[in-house]
Amino acid sequence: MNRIYIQLIVVEAVVMITDIVSSMADENYYDYEKWQLYLINELFFLFFFFRAYLFYIITYYILKLHHHLKNVYYHIMKIPFWAAVILTVSTSLTGYVFYISEDGYHRGIIYDYVIYSCLIFYVVVSFAIILAYRKSSLNIVNFSGAIGYNLTILFGICVRKMFPSYLLFDTFCLIALIVIYLSFTNPDFYFNRKTNTFNINALQYFVEEISDYRYYRYLAIGIHNYKEMRDVYGSSQMDKGLSLIGLYFKKEFKDYKTFYCGEGRFDIIGKRDIDSSTIINDINNRFKEAWKLKDNIMYLEVDFVQTAEDMSIESPEKRIYIGLDMLSDYTNSIPGNVRYVRNEDVENADRQAYIRKTLKWVIENEKAEVYLQPIVRADTHEVEGAEALARIKDPKGNRIMPGEFIHIAEKNGAINQLGEQIFKKTCKYIKENGIDKMGISWINVNLSPMQFMNNSLADKFNAIINTSGIDVSHIHLEITEEAMVDQFVLERQIGVMKESGFKFVLDDYGKGYSNLDRLKSIPFINIKIDMAIVRDYCNNPDKLLPSLIQTFKIMGFTVTAEGIETEEMADAMYKIGCDYLQGYLFSPPVPIEEFADILK
Repeated sequence: MNRIYIQLIVVEAVVMITDIVSSMADENYYDYEKWQLYLINELFFLFFFFRAYLFYIITYYILKLHHHLKNVYYHIMKIPFWAAVILTVSTSLTGYVFYISEDGYHRGIIYDYVIYSCLIFYVVVSFAIILAYRKSSLNIVNFSGAIGYNLTILFGICVRKMFPSYLLFDTFCLIALIVIYLSFTNPDFYFNRKTNTFNINALQYFVEEISDYRYYRYLAIGIHNYKEMRDVYGSSQMDKGLSLIGLYFKKEFKDYKTFYCGEGRFDIIGKRDIDSSTIINDINNRFKEAWKLKDNIMYLEVDFVQTAEDMSIESPEKRIYIGLDMLSDYTNSIPGNVRYVRNEDVENADRQAYIRKTLKWVIENEKAEVYLQPIVRADTHEVEGAEALARIKDPKGNRIMPGEFIHIAEKNGAINQLGEQIFKKTCKYIKENGIDKMGISWINVNLSPMQFMNNSLADKFNAIINTSGIDVSHIHLEITEEAMVDQFVLERQIGVMKESGFKFVLDDYGKGYSNLDRLKSIPFINIKIDMAIVRDYCNNPDKLLPSLIQTFKIMGFTVTAEGIETEEMADAMYKIGCDYLQGYLFSPPVPIEEFADILK
């Protein structure tokens, strides 16, 4: 795209020069030979048509149509340009476009058809492809820019037709070039001044323009524990350090393209013969030394990611962006070592993208499904309540397991809308079926930590309760131990919602951050022991869990054991004091429509 833009600037300059020269020559025709006048005018028209074609071509690349359309389309679109050129070059023989007589320059019989047909054809096609591909290729700013410069050219064509004796069309073409610069080719869009390297926007354009990735290789480099290092050295000092690192990469690896991708991550891209082992060794040796600033020195370590040699997936976008994501995860990283992007990493990323897309569809169309799992009394095994669980399917009806979609929903914020749908549908079910008629006392609804941090949660849930017309005591809200990280927020939120009559259950006890001191200050009515703790006790009984359960009961809590799968587990939990049991022994989670049959 940038190369086409440079060509446009050069061609525009040539058009303006030849326009002026040909106009002066035509006015002083008696000073020139006929062949000279033909040559000067034909040169002008040649570049005139080429400019129109280049304006279309830059639209073609802005829309990334080289990814969508076959090469044959690209070549077909050259036909109007070559037709106009052939007709113009042959005009010295035919006189159809223009001719030179004894009294100077004259327009031929097809002058308007050739000139304006070529111009209008490329502008109309540009508008057509902009409108056809705007959703897939352009945001609103780029769409406005693409429409803007093509409208400018179209308006210039009209002015040229209305005032043919004035050299005004070049002015409109210059304005169009300025619009393209401001909208698409401004270096500030693609250059990171902090590191003096290309930025991630440039990386995106680069990988999109690579026609065959097999001839390119990349190496991703990231500062180990970047966020912690930024806290240690401070933002200002770290930015100066990044500048030194960027200059080092550009100086030492001149034959490669260097991109800064944010959060301390760089990408070095070169041809297939990139010697990654040597580069890694050189970079590791450099990072063993200090980075010297004017008023400080910095010691940093780096992580490396590159594509595994046996990887068969050729997509440059997937290879590179998954590598960058791996740099942001320090879980399995050892400073100075290399991790590899493999086919399964790409497949996992594709799966997550598919789940995110499904979540969006589920939320927009209110397709979240509620499943209920019975909670029984430990002494009689009679159903006392139930837990509402979220389930989703894609548009084709394929089920996605909670272990896959819950953490993605929490990561991208979709859990708020998803949880709200589950709460609303549970309230509707209670209203339509009558909790007393079902013979149960309550239904637990889960709240994720992200939901729980939402200051408007109480207002939203109160509105749903009021709309459904049910008694708030029929709903218990389960929160996990992860929500107990911030004691102040936890106590404030529970206090606000407790005033509206909501009751709270602590879910998954034993997995997170809770302790007895915190439990004393928070008005839970029930504590659910995580299934891993239950299973561990049933396999290796000890005195810790029985003592803990008795302590909970002394503190006024009832206790539920999760993950009960056998009669032996149920008996063991009852004997150590659990009040309620939940698990596949009694029933797996079932669709909300089938819950009444389970109760029967």
